[in-house]
Amino acid sequence: MRYVKKSVDRVIEFLTCALFLVMIAVASWQVLSRFILKNPSTFTEELLRYSLIWLAMLATAYVVGRSEHIAITYLRDRLDEDSAKKLDIVIQAFFLLFSATVMVYGGAKAVSLTMAQISPALHLPMGYVYLALPLSGVFILFYSVINIQEIKNRKKKVIIIEEKKAC
Repeated sequence: MRYVKKSVDRVIEFLTCALFLVMIAVASWQVLSRFILKNPSTFTEELLRYSLIWLAMLATAYVVGRSEHIAITYLRDRLDEDSAKKLDIVIQAFFLLFSATVMVYGGAKAVSLTMAQISPALHLPMGYVYLALPLSGVFILFYSVINIQEIKNRKKKVIIIEEKKAC
């Protein structure tokens, strides 16, 4: 499972880096065409807006996978180790619930409702823009399941180490 997680990490890293490079190139073209060529490009603002949505959603999934999301640890820091691990599992369960209902289910509905709507400058179906929501939701589901497994495995390792010390 660790190999699969690393592979998914690499895919998301590649996509976000490539998307960021595209955004830099498009923004540079916008500045060049507006101020030097005096003929502003019509598609760049919309492409940057939609790229930022995709970048933010993919990066959110990646951060959840690395467990480096914003966290308020006031309560967790005051709990014993066993209770803190239970709290971590509950938090990951909330990630699962949220991503399954809002991101995957709600995002899939948004995609299906907006496929017929066409963006003004790029002439793309808006469903492609909204597709970032269910896709990142699936990634978050995947990462949350793995995070729960890792939390449980850490607990088992601590017990095994403590049992070896007692012998």
